[in-house]
This record gives sequence, C-alpha cells and structure tokens, in this order.
Amino acid sequence: MRPFCSLMWSLTVAASLAAPAVAAPAPVPTVIYSVTELPGFMPAAINNAGQIAGVRDDHAWLWSPGGGIDLGTLGGASSAASALNSAGEVTGYSTTAGGQTHAFKYANGSMSDLGTLAGGDYSSGTGINDAGQVVGNFNAPGTGYGAFLYSGGTMKNIGTLGGDFAAAAGINNAGQVVGTSIVQQNGPYPVSAFLHQNGVMSKLPGWSDDSSGAAAINQKGQVTGFGWDGGEKAFLYTDGSMRKLGSLNGLLSWGTAINNLGHVVGHLGEPPNPSMFGFVYADGVMRDLNTLIDPAPGWVVQDAVGINDAGQIAAWGCRGDECGGLLLQLASHVPEPQAMAMLLAGLALLGLAWRRRLSAACRCA
Repeated sequence: MRPFCSLMWSLTVAASLAAPAVAAPAPVPTVIYSVTELPGFMPAAINNAGQIAGVRDDHAWLWSPGGGIDLGTLGGASSAASALNSAGEVTGYSTTAGGQTHAFKYANGSMSDLGTLAGGDYSSGTGINDAGQVVGNFNAPGTGYGAFLYSGGTMKNIGTLGGDFAAAAGINNAGQVVGTSIVQQNGPYPVSAFLHQNGVMSKLPGWSDDSSGAAAINQKGQVTGFGWDGGEKAFLYTDGSMRKLGSLNGLLSWGTAINNLGHVVGHLGEPPNPSMFGFVYADGVMRDLNTLIDPAPGWVVQDAVGINDAGQIAAWGCRGDECGGLLLQLASHVPEPQAMAMLLAGLALLGLAWRRRLSAACRCA
C-alpha cells in the first residue's frame, strides 16, 4: 500500500473506532433549565413574551426581562396580580381607599376598578384573555361567593353547578371559563371542576364521582387542575376526557397552569408541608423540576405557577431561609439515549463506507 493510502487508512480506522467510544456518556437529564432569581417577587403567571405577573412589596407587579413595573393600587395600601394576557394586560385585586377589595384590570399604563356585584364589597380577578375579558370571584349579600365574567364594561354572575359557591380560575380567547363549583349542597361529592361556555356552566367529567377543581385552560380548551383519587392528583382534561397525571414519591399533586402544547406545571405535596416540589408534565412524563436544574446554587423549586409556549416557567423556591421568585428557562436539549445510539450507529456505518471507498481507490492507484 502506498504511504498516502496507508496514512489515510489508519486515520479512517481510528476515527471509526473512536466514534462508539463517545456513545456512553454519564446519564444526564433530557432537559435542563437555567434559573434566574427574582428577589422579593412572588410570581403568579407568565405570558409568551416572558412577562410575569405577581406581587412585590404588597403591590401588584409586572416583571419583564428589562425590569419590573409597580402597578400601584386602587387607592388602598395593597394589591396583587393574578393573571396576564399576551399584551401584558393584568388582572388581580387591590384594596380601595374605602377599605374594600376590588378586582382590577391594568391596561395602557393604568389600573381600573372593575367594581363588585349586587352591592358586595369584594371581588378579585383571576384570569384575563387577549380580548380583555376578565374572570374572577365576588362576594355579595344574598348571593354568597360566586364567579364573575367581566366583558364590555359589565360584570356578570356566571352561576354555579347547583350549590351556593363557585370560583372562576381562568379564561381563554374563545371565552371558555374554568373553575370550581359546589354541585349539591351537603352532597357526598360536592365540589366539581366546571367549564362555562356560551352562557352555560357544565361539570367536567372526572375519572370518578369524587371531587375535582380546575385551575387553568389553554387556547385549545385543555384544562388542568386536581381530581380526587384517595387524595388530590393533577389532571389534564382534553378531547372530552380527564387523564390523571399521577404523582411522584407518593405526594399529592395539583396542576396550576398549562400552555398551548398541553404541558402542565404545578406542585407536589400540600402546604405547609416543607416537602413541596414544583413539577412539569410533558410528553406523558411528570418530572420534579429540582431534578432538572443545577443543584449547586441551592434552590429548591417548591411550586410552579405558570408555563408559556417557549417552555419558560414562573416558579417559587427557597434556598435555606431565603425564598423568592424564579424564572426557569430551557438551557439545552440533550439527545435521548435512542437518538444518541442511532447517531453513533450512523457514524459507524459512515466510517465503514468510507473505508471501503478508500480501499478501492488505493487498489486502483
């Protein structure tokens, strides 16, 4: 064999033999999140622009990658943001100068009072869609605690499933509202997740006759929350059926938010249990978020409250006695073991083909 061919042959064999050696890396998480600290901030929701609504220093805040904005109050001492839409419009509640608590809508740089219903002194916004419609809850004499829809400048009681209590949790751009309502006074399973659309409130079908509650809805009409299965378990409602998302380490689980890909976040464990952990559910698998972040900084993600379509997660965590808001962002994607095996097999085949071609070229030479 000529010197050049001998050299190339050696290099090709060495390369092809070296490829499989890269195939056995130490196990790593499929997804890894970077953590951005949001000191003094308690997040409540996140939109697709990465803005986060929540509370800081007893005031409603809107955090953006460039900084935060104090949304002020309705004249009282405190306020809190609960939800926001894709345009950064926010809803929540605030105390008034007269000492009442009212739902608000923050848009175009100012906070407006949404009022109350039927002479009541309490209301709170819990969801807002891109049309600026707000849902929330109120308390009024003779009505009790109810759910409202605020649209076109008017607040309307959307009723209950039969009892004297309902609480709205979220609304999508189609105007579908979800929440929790008493179904039957003094019944064996009195509380159920509901879906309100076209003026009608309906019970979401559960996996049993036990209690359930809805926490969030996405633009596809998928819903998450909790259902009773000897203890609360997170669920995903889609295409007319409710699926249990399970749990980890035997802990109870609640779904708190869902994006348009059907990915769910929430928490495992029940407050004030110190063993509370935030989770993410995607592609049929529930994962403890603490297994997907770098443990070195010492943060323990205790609750995940929002997730957007880019996979950014608004969360709450603690590091020793220090607690605060966290923004989790996908930092990298690592090939699955099967994908890695296929890649290495392809490299081996490529090396074999190259050796055959080189051998033939050298014989001709």
